[in-house]
Amino acid sequence: MRARFTSPLFVFLFFLSSCLFWLSGTACLPGAEADSVVVKPLVSSEAAVEVWNRKILVLRVPYQEFSPADRAKFAVERLNQIPANLPFYRVVAVDVVEGGNRGAWIRVNGRNILGIIEGDEDRAGGESFETYKQHAVTSVSALLQTRKMQFHWPLLLRSIGFSLLATLLFALAGWGVLRLSLRGMIYLRRLGRDTKTQVVLGDVNITPYLVSFVSGLVTIFKALLLLSISYLWLIFVLSRFPYTEPFGLQLSGFLFLYFRAFGSALLAAVPGLFTVAVILYITRLLVTVITKFFYAVEDDSIKIKWFEPETAKATRRIAVVLVWIFALIIAYPFIPGSQTQVFQGVSVFLGLMVSLGSAGLVGQLIGGLVVVYTRAFQAGDFVRIGEHEGVVQELGLLAAKIITIRKEEITIPNALLMSVTTINYTRQSKNAYGIMIATGVTIGYDAPWRQVHAMLEMAAKRTSGVRQSPEPYVLQKALADFYVEYTLMVGLDKAEDRYFILSELHGHIQDVFNEHGVQIMSPHFMAQPDASVVVPREQWFAPPAERKL
Repeated sequence: MRARFTSPLFVFLFFLSSCLFWLSGTACLPGAEADSVVVKPLVSSEAAVEVWNRKILVLRVPYQEFSPADRAKFAVERLNQIPANLPFYRVVAVDVVEGGNRGAWIRVNGRNILGIIEGDEDRAGGESFETYKQHAVTSVSALLQTRKMQFHWPLLLRSIGFSLLATLLFALAGWGVLRLSLRGMIYLRRLGRDTKTQVVLGDVNITPYLVSFVSGLVTIFKALLLLSISYLWLIFVLSRFPYTEPFGLQLSGFLFLYFRAFGSALLAAVPGLFTVAVILYITRLLVTVITKFFYAVEDDSIKIKWFEPETAKATRRIAVVLVWIFALIIAYPFIPGSQTQVFQGVSVFLGLMVSLGSAGLVGQLIGGLVVVYTRAFQAGDFVRIGEHEGVVQELGLLAAKIITIRKEEITIPNALLMSVTTINYTRQSKNAYGIMIATGVTIGYDAPWRQVHAMLEMAAKRTSGVRQSPEPYVLQKALADFYVEYTLMVGLDKAEDRYFILSELHGHIQDVFNEHGVQIMSPHFMAQPDASVVVPREQWFAPPAERKL
């Protein structure tokens, strides 16, 4: 981590500080004054003279054939001709009257440098000509002193030393921020994997979402810290050198104005934030009461005739969502910035996204609610939905998941549940009779029907998983041309085991029929048999059939 971060950072900071040092020393080179002086037009009738990033004064009126911009240009040329290494500078203002105009010459060591006349002062701001004249003297004096300090090597070396020290501290602070953020990320990932610190809202584990949200906040906070440290470092370094000092002052002034505006906005937002906090707190209390009530209904601790425990879970979710939506609607006007165009634009965008994606979503939600409130099935039930059969693993807001006997997970959209037939095998298995299943055989007319009934009932009694109350019974479903269709009805405790129970039952049916010499193969005649296929009366109660009085 250290090798990957500090080396590029030091190279970048060294390059940047070298550039600042070069920039701060440009005034020491011949001809540097001409490059650092600009005439900046303000409006069509004004021109500002800026030297070394400093505004000396503003010329507002023309003199004879010279416009304010021409006058400012001549002033710049004269300022450039002043040597930068004189031992002292004597700056005075000498009043003059030329061409009927009252004015003054700004002289430096007895040489006319800058001419000003009445009308150059800011009359709209209430400035007098005397004040304007004194401001001109002060500005020129400050400029010349600043240029002189640029040649003062002890000051430059001290400024370079402080800048290098600030650069080192900046690098250490940046390294510390990155190091702390990295440790914070590692801690958050470890916390997200810890099963003992899971945060569950309703039935949803929101720990991964909270970890992602906090990780994003850490990243944003890291970027803000690095940006703030860089900004403060830049202000400090720029303020060390005479040439770049105005830049540092401008940056610090902007920072001060920004924090003052931010503080004012924060103070103005305190009442709204307090109101939002109160609304959210009351909503949280109400949600806690609603949640506990529905949990009691779901656990059957509270019994309500018109409210079923199976629908309590879904009703709880709907009630909680509606309460939070209502609370957000009430709190929306008190959120700071809610009346701004940016906030309104985001709201319109979110509304458009919801409206575009709600067509299919609403259908899925309605389908899930229909299933829940009709109590068609719930988690753990063994059902048949269309052509799919299995145990319901989950009934979500958008889809239901079932696990088949082959351990396949099948996802069925809730909208499809309203258009297919659903068979719930578990619901009736909870009553006293259990769930009934049927299996059938076709036996020829030469086998006594009482014997067939008795053999099928005997096979059912030998089968594990078959309920003996109610007792298994046999129905003669049809008398076909060549055979009788027998249907054996048996009760089960677990519907999901019916395939295994049927398999065992079929084996016992074959064993019992083999034991009593009755073939299960159904006869088909191509011609009239020689003898009638009937059962003699003496064989009507062949074993295991019993004669009932």
